Amino acid sequence: MVRVNRSLLWSPHDVAVRFVDAWGNGDMDVAGRMLAPDVVYTRTSWRTLRGRTAVSRHFVKRTASRGRLEAVLLHAAADDDGVVLTERVNALTYGRFRIQFWVCSRFEVREGRIAVWQDYFDYFEVAKAVARAGAGAAVPRLRPTFPRLAD
Repeated sequence: MVRVNRSLLWSPHDVAVRFVDAWGNGDMDVAGRMLAPDVVYTRTSWRTLRGRTAVSRHFVKRTASRGRLEAVLLHAAADDDGVVLTERVNALTYGRFRIQFWVCSRFEVREGRIAVWQDYFDYFEVAKAVARAGAGAAVPRLRPTFPRLAD
């Protein structure tokens, strides 16, 4: 049996990887369609967002008004229950100011869509990233770049 995006076609691992790729490349339309209608999104010490509309609106509003969001996936691992753990690097760019930091996520994938999305990051690392972004804005060669990934 093959069902498209409610699906046995994509494993939970595939769904999470494709979601991070779309989201990290600014394709919020595709990323939004990969979220379950009742998705729950939580981030370290931030308020929880509930529902695809609220989560999608949050990211569309942030990227449209405040700069560019990018992400590169470093690792992803899945279990047999539809839980996928990912490690990625996020970059928020505002003109010459580029904040880049590490994020770990936990996704619960149900029926081919992300039902739970939890992001974890270290505020000390983010503070260091902000300081480095300031230095990179003044001296371009100090601006952070994404890690090189092995093929």
